[in-house]
Amino acid sequence: MKNLPLEGIKVVELATFAAAPMASMCLADWGADVIKVEPLNGDAMRNFGKFMKCIVQDDDNIQFELGNRNKRGISIDLKSPLGMEILQKLLSNADVFVTNMRTNALKKLNLDYKSLSSKYVKLIFAHINGYGDFGPDKDKPGFDVAAYFARAGILIEFPNKGADPLSPVAGFGDHTTGTFLAGGICAALYGRVRTGRGCKLQTSLYNAALWNLSLDIASASQNGYFPLQGSRVKPRSAVVNTYKTKDDHWITVIILEYDRYIKQFFETVLKKPELANDERFNNQVNSFQHSAELTSIIDEVFNGLTLAECVERLRKADIVHEINRRWHEIKDDPQALENGYIMEIKMPSGRTDWIVGNFAKFDDENTVIRRSSPRLGEHNLEVLAELGYSKVDIADFKKNKIIK
Repeated sequence: MKNLPLEGIKVVELATFAAAPMASMCLADWGADVIKVEPLNGDAMRNFGKFMKCIVQDDDNIQFELGNRNKRGISIDLKSPLGMEILQKLLSNADVFVTNMRTNALKKLNLDYKSLSSKYVKLIFAHINGYGDFGPDKDKPGFDVAAYFARAGILIEFPNKGADPLSPVAGFGDHTTGTFLAGGICAALYGRVRTGRGCKLQTSLYNAALWNLSLDIASASQNGYFPLQGSRVKPRSAVVNTYKTKDDHWITVIILEYDRYIKQFFETVLKKPELANDERFNNQVNSFQHSAELTSIIDEVFNGLTLAECVERLRKADIVHEINRRWHEIKDDPQALENGYIMEIKMPSGRTDWIVGNFAKFDDENTVIRRSSPRLGEHNLEVLAELGYSKVDIADFKKNKIIK
């Protein structure tokens, strides 16, 4: 794409781990010039790959790449007056400041919204925290495992009834929340065109989780429980369920318009047309009451068919369904590959790996990785020169450990 939508927008990121860096990475993918500011010892996310059993080295760090591609990076000591001077110069030329530092820490550094907005009236202050800016837990630290998964009920509501809470997956809440912030930043940039002023933009891990779960929370608020919670063998609906095939694959079937599709499902998929007149299953309400019985019937049929046979029947009946894939299989999925949802990437080390593309496409073009994630302090000289510092100044900064 010749002109990405955010070309000319300057973003300063002061953040760690995943949520806020994911927001600014989205902006970088869309053409913004993102400067990632790290302490001299680097963003802790640089070592997260060890937790995920991935390669972690300067020229090969896929976990860090995921949220930091297409950015430039500098490493400065913000505890020093000169380090803070550098950051303030960056902010004076920036359109957006993205951070997930806790509010009290920002206040100590005079980097909170009140302090910055009085100096830089056009700056958009984009902040992610765990629980929001108000309430008894506004200062509580929070990773997505706690604020997104646990507090919002995901870990305890998703398992089958009576089962132990789920173990969370890495980054799911962080990436979702960061994506929301990126969208909000674009709205704020448009608002600034009209008003000439920046604004404070804030979201939290907890907020994002509740937004994503709004259908389920609304139902639970009325019923006092999550109505879909049950077990695979006794679900709320037998035709919103997952079944195992003869060749040990799992396939999920989803029929929400029961009256419209159930006859075709019985005839074409199960080859049991008589079930359409069975009083237990001839309407959706009755099928809810006899879900375990219908599940048992579907289990028997699917257990006797291969995955290919099940898919063929479901396609013919126009029934929504999907194969349950393992994550390592997705890089071989032609649907993901042809749409750029997952892409092959060559790491600076020369090794080939896979990376997920941006969720938004402009003019049908896939995500372009213009630069790999920055090594710690990789663009110190370049960025500082752009700010007007001389080679002598930069050498002194390095000598006095103001920069990496």
